[in-house]
Amino acid sequence: MFKSISISIHPLFAKILLRFNPFRQLFVMCKGYNDDYYNFTELVWEDDKDLDFFDKETYPQFQLWLL
Repeated sequence: MFKSISISIHPLFAKILLRFNPFRQLFVMCKGYNDDYYNFTELVWEDDKDLDFFDKETYPQFQLWLL
């Protein structure tokens, strides 16, 4: 059985982890992606490297999910 852990993280830390993720068991998640303010969406560096991580109105929360 797998357990998951979620940790709220600072936007700068989210960007750094997303860019230099040496482990494939860490997932950077974002609330507000595609106007979804209820669920978290996984970010992928190739698709989301231009995301404005510091726009708290559009992207109010980042989390690190560990499996």
